Amino acid sequence: MTAVWAALPIIFALCAVGLSMKPAYAGTLALIVAVIIARVSFEAELGDLLAAEWAMKDVMLEVALIMLGGLWLNAVLQKYGVQCALGHALIDRMKHPKRALLLVVLGIVPFAESVTGFGVGAIVGIPLLRLLGLSPQRAAICGLLGLVSVPWGSLGPGTLVAARLTGIDFQALGVISALLSGPVIFILGMFSVLIGLGTQCLRTAWLDLFFSAGALWFGITVVNVTIGTPLAGVLGSAFAIGVLLTIARRDNTHPGLSPSWPTAALRPYALLIGGLLATHLLPVSKILGEWTPLVASPATWLLLTSVASPWLLNGEPPHRYWPSAYVLKQWQPVAITTILFLALGVVLSSSAMSQTMAQTAARFGWIYPAIAPWIGGLGGFLTGSNTGASAMFAASQAQVALAIDYPTGIMVGLQNVGASAVIMAAPPKVVMALNIAMASGDEDTQLDENKRVSTRTVMGYVLLADALVLASLSMIGLLSQ
Repeated sequence: MTAVWAALPIIFALCAVGLSMKPAYAGTLALIVAVIIARVSFEAELGDLLAAEWAMKDVMLEVALIMLGGLWLNAVLQKYGVQCALGHALIDRMKHPKRALLLVVLGIVPFAESVTGFGVGAIVGIPLLRLLGLSPQRAAICGLLGLVSVPWGSLGPGTLVAARLTGIDFQALGVISALLSGPVIFILGMFSVLIGLGTQCLRTAWLDLFFSAGALWFGITVVNVTIGTPLAGVLGSAFAIGVLLTIARRDNTHPGLSPSWPTAALRPYALLIGGLLATHLLPVSKILGEWTPLVASPATWLLLTSVASPWLLNGEPPHRYWPSAYVLKQWQPVAITTILFLALGVVLSSSAMSQTMAQTAARFGWIYPAIAPWIGGLGGFLTGSNTGASAMFAASQAQVALAIDYPTGIMVGLQNVGASAVIMAAPPKVVMALNIAMASGDEDTQLDENKRVSTRTVMGYVLLADALVLASLSMIGLLSQ
């Protein structure tokens, strides 16, 4: 019975979100329920709970600022047409439709998602997929399947939260998540070619799929190991783009016909990536001392790049384009919801509720690692956020790993990657993708397709791909014992 009380706040939150309650309201009520149960059933002192929350204040602030920086930078880049200019330049260099599709799904979408997060990768990629001739429905599905870099989205706040709640080193969790993401990338890349261009094209696309998926997997893993987790998605996807461009250049018999690069559009990315590289690779701690965490934070460089981008792109004064009311309106509910779920996770872990749930789950024994990715996927589907899913389940998953003598890092990695994969099927993401797809392309096509486009169909295809992903992660979980 104690385990039921311990699980009640999470069950309450999942049911509330599943019944279409706003996530912020669901998080607030679940947090209140958790505090009451912690006090009454687990005899936790209110002072101890508050002390545990206060100890997480720096993480909460950093995560909220990373989200603000990602949304703000995306708004600036959209204002100046940066993402579209780069996307068109890249696609124009591809010789085959299948290669162009893989460039978008396993290159451009992961890159944009890694820089700004929050599904922005799909917003950038879907109009480009429509340019390739895909119908709105197919473009929406393939754009969502491109969200393969969610563990590193917006420079990795979801993975950071999972690491902090479980005591695992941030970079170590990034490396584990990267290794586990290999099957995810290959399966979703294969599905995107199948859905976007058909079975016949898939039969001839294996070599391109191998190189593009392999390059993304290799790039993300190597960057995680050598540089660190925040830049892994950005540099890993840039490496995949470079590999596909190199292959296309070798096949292109008329390279001089390609349009020139929009070099000005690369300046904000150069500032963001260069700043983070400098603070991670140079011995800045000797110079900055206690200021090093602030200067090296992804939040600092996202905000700085957002401020400087108008000057970098158009010669306008820095900070000319402050966060608009629309950006702040987007950021506020996301930040509040994330902090509430983080606070919920802290209550669960500091009051022994997570440990109690773990002891019950440990009865599954050796089979539990096969279940862990599906639990993470459930959290990702209902919250639409890797950060929210980590806050809800990461601590409990780590406790189960300890109870069954399973590697904690792999268990939390299964949670992290499983949640990230299923986020693409979350209802708000699907609706957003369809709206973007219907708004792109010529009006006649939109009118023709409007009768056939179905939110349920798009979600069904994405969930089918996610089911294969989770099944592969379950197999890895079992074999990792």
